[in-house]
Amino acid sequence: MRFGGIVLAAALTLGACSSDPAPREPEPSASTTTATPAVAVPTMPPQASEDSPEGAAAFVKHYVDVFNYAAATGDVEELRRLSAPSCEGCERYISLYEDTYKAGGYFKGGDWKIGDLKLQEDPNETFATTDVEVAPTTYLRNSTSSPTDGPTTRTTITFGVVGSSDSKSISQLALGEA
Repeated sequence: MRFGGIVLAAALTLGACSSDPAPREPEPSASTTTATPAVAVPTMPPQASEDSPEGAAAFVKHYVDVFNYAAATGDVEELRRLSAPSCEGCERYISLYEDTYKAGGYFKGGDWKIGDLKLQEDPNETFATTDVEVAPTTYLRNSTSSPTDGPTTRTTITFGVVGSSDSKSISQLALGEA
């Protein structure tokens, strides 16, 4: 920004010595004003579409990647698509991320890292239980609040997976003790 100001000042000074109009600095474009690089929505791996225990495990891992993406960006569209409307825990996180970013807040850090998944199959649902480590995070509720820092935490979560192939979704998030 300093360099642009120096160039503009020099141009105005030189412009005063001639009849030519002073050059104007170009308006900033969206690409020059972006503070952080664009982050892409995680792509679902082919294995996550399989109708198998391995497919359910791959789907849960993908869901956590999308969950982390939504927390970092406020873009909840894919998280909403992968969450069953009846999943109250999913909806709470979706609302939290959506509302926080709309209010000018953010989440920095706090990614979920999952451990080994223990699967339990039911005729209509597969349950995947894992220990989750949540990295330290900084949370800003809205544009007028002060940031809050959170420590590393650990908990156990059970994900309910329903559906088959490309129509899988998370039906529940059940929190437990680590």
